Amino acid sequence: HTEQTMFNKSLSGINKRPLAMETEKPSAEMPDLRDSEWKLYHPRRHVKLKIISAICVVTGCLGVAFLAGSVYGGAGAGATQYAAEQRTISAMRNSDTSSDFEDDVGYGGFCWECSEHSGSRGWSWWFGWGACPCHAGWKGACCDISMEAVDGGFSDWGPQGDCDAACGYGMATKTRTCDNPKPKNGGRPCLGAYTEAEKCYLGPCADGGPLYGLADVIAAESSVFSANVKFTVNDLWEKGICYIMQQSDKISAAFYNSIGSSVMYEGVNFVRGFKWWGMGSVGDLFLGERWVKPIAGEVIDIVPYTAVTGFNYGFPFMDDFFTARTSPTWEDDEGHDFAIGMLTSSLENADTTCLTHGLEPRFPFDHDLLMKAAWDGFTWFDYHELKYASNGDFGYHLVNQRAAEHDNTMDTLGLLMTETVFSVHLTYDSAKDEFELDLTDMEAYVPLDGYAPLGGKATFIFDNSKGTYGRLKTTSITFGGVTYTEADFAEDAQVYNAELDKYETVKEAEADNRWIGWRFAEKCIMASLLGQTNLILHVKGLHLELAAAFQGVTISAFTNNVDHPLRRLLDQFTHRSVQATNGNFDLLFEHKAAEFSLAPLSYSEQLKMIDWYIREKPLSMATLSMDKFAEERNMAQFSEKPSTGQDGRPTKFFWRWHYRAAKAQEMYVDMINCWVDQNYAGDWNAMLTTPEVIDWWDKMKTYLPSMAQAVSQDSDWISGGALTQESLTRVVSTIMTWVSHIHEDVGHSAAYVVYNPVHTPMMVPADGIGVPLNSFAFNTNAYRTFVFLERAKLLEEPASFWFNPTESDKVCYTTMQDTYRGWGQTDDAFSECGETGFYSCVEAVETSVSS
Repeated sequence: HTEQTMFNKSLSGINKRPLAMETEKPSAEMPDLRDSEWKLYHPRRHVKLKIISAICVVTGCLGVAFLAGSVYGGAGAGATQYAAEQRTISAMRNSDTSSDFEDDVGYGGFCWECSEHSGSRGWSWWFGWGACPCHAGWKGACCDISMEAVDGGFSDWGPQGDCDAACGYGMATKTRTCDNPKPKNGGRPCLGAYTEAEKCYLGPCADGGPLYGLADVIAAESSVFSANVKFTVNDLWEKGICYIMQQSDKISAAFYNSIGSSVMYEGVNFVRGFKWWGMGSVGDLFLGERWVKPIAGEVIDIVPYTAVTGFNYGFPFMDDFFTARTSPTWEDDEGHDFAIGMLTSSLENADTTCLTHGLEPRFPFDHDLLMKAAWDGFTWFDYHELKYASNGDFGYHLVNQRAAEHDNTMDTLGLLMTETVFSVHLTYDSAKDEFELDLTDMEAYVPLDGYAPLGGKATFIFDNSKGTYGRLKTTSITFGGVTYTEADFAEDAQVYNAELDKYETVKEAEADNRWIGWRFAEKCIMASLLGQTNLILHVKGLHLELAAAFQGVTISAFTNNVDHPLRRLLDQFTHRSVQATNGNFDLLFEHKAAEFSLAPLSYSEQLKMIDWYIREKPLSMATLSMDKFAEERNMAQFSEKPSTGQDGRPTKFFWRWHYRAAKAQEMYVDMINCWVDQNYAGDWNAMLTTPEVIDWWDKMKTYLPSMAQAVSQDSDWISGGALTQESLTRVVSTIMTWVSHIHEDVGHSAAYVVYNPVHTPMMVPADGIGVPLNSFAFNTNAYRTFVFLERAKLLEEPASFWFNPTESDKVCYTTMQDTYRGWGQTDDAFSECGETGFYSCVEAVETSVSS
């Protein structure tokens, strides 16, 4: 988008600073970095970043300048958390390249800080000096040593600025500058936020305030490339996004966000063994095997989450649930760690209040416009593509299609409770022949200012008049103390609110981009469903309670026998779970990303909600088993495909979500039994009496509270806690189902709702007007960059070390794959996927909670 010279000017300014990282002893066997690859030395490992030129091709030079700026800003911003004596990262390449900064693209322009050698800290000897332009204050063989470096210091805070909204909610900011003193002679820039924002309210908008359109988006994006831009790309990381928004058109923030997420996506998504799509030879940049055999004897510490986060946020559950302190070395991924570290460092100084709390600017209920505003600047794929692990924006089109099939009903909630993972929250009242959704527990939590509260409940009946399987029809919605019934569900329902008397019908109000009456209540329940699914089912249930501890226990129990048949069976279902879970908690709660990616609640309110569910509704492993799961909700009768009556119509509701999950669990039970047959000739006792399995079972009961809860609450299901064929099969098949099949349902399949704020908004303004762009754009970014990641898939070629020397047990795995693949081809509950259904296709389902 810009000429090379513009990029060079941006980069040359950035290159004047070294990239500081934490002090730690490097390996004595560190290889010579002076080879043909771009390499970045990190004290923990050697990072291969052979990515820069390709980024320039894909994103344009601005993207590269952004990368360079973010690396510098990210590392510099986080420098205070590390030891005072620092070594810097050295970027090297083959010696026949030019040392001229402005001809370099990527990290080649950075040189290391020429610190004096100190043997007391155990450092290896310095490598030979590379070409390095001299800067004042830099010490070393090639540099001037006559000037002292001066670190920057902040001025006092300036006065609070005016509220940035014309009416309604906005943000008022105050700023400070890095001139007390200014950094000079190579001194560090100021570490901390340059702006602080507070919410402000100027009273209700008489007409809802301005809604922005396509011309505004084009103008805002064009301004990014203007010569009059008042800030540098590096300011985004040093001073925060709110500073950027203060200096530019607010709409530009979404564009900058997308550019930044393009850089992040590269490190986070392309882990070892995964190649870029459609990039030819560039796809081979990240080499290495997808699967690496576990290392015998490697010890992994199982610790409370407090040991990883550093504190428990004031909630004891952080001391009562477990993860591993670090990922195992055979899953080490430098790109992922580097990207997360860069983001972590930048967030420590970034004021993001304007993003998570601000309501302006707002956009109309225009899907294509919202997609453009939230996606322009992101270069790896587009919103309509099924690529890597993103399922695209097909949810919006599917809702419209299903509505047309059911005579253009406005009942979006009923449609989604019929066909999507949201139906996991249903219960059935047989006395009333009525299905119920009760989210009133969520009403206790205070929403972010300006956003509607969560909670509410709804009832449904089965309607078999249209479609192959019929649908659930919403009969009532209760929200905010008001109950709406079927009479309010028509497009021509009258609007009786005196303040809205300019609208005669609901349809007219929606045409003016205002949610009112039952439609407003429906949208708030949609947001509540997303919060319940994201926060309680996904983050709490899958990550906090199951996945990380499951991997930690499995590695620990079999550390001295990685070839044990049970260890080999479990390997793919534990893959990268610790990495994903520990990263989740760091980003979501330490850096408050939960406030815009899970629910319209502050991170502290979200932690309160998790704490309440742990105390008041403790999870039992037994109730996660698909048979118990259905029984507890009185829904078992709906888990099979219905028969048809004389009129050819289905006779009862089809609980598609549970049908799919129950079949997956049955498939895993068959695989487990086959595995024991092939490895122990069917002698279960021979496996159950091995020391490793006994240790694994004891650790599972110790470190997974849901196991202990099953022993006390559902003793028969788990054989009273004893290790038996039945108890092991039930526990393992249940966990396999949730960490693979169901994690896909609540993870990547969420694209159908996350990318669809028109039908399924995650954050609803309290006044019901329009779609707040920045909260939506950052929801999109959070999922696009950290959730919709491509990881190992269930139907890919399995690793050879999963099988015994004769590979007699391989048939168990391939039979499972053939079964699953066959459903994807012949069973419409599975084959309606991707562009044609609300679930991922079976080919996309991952093996574990790895993203």
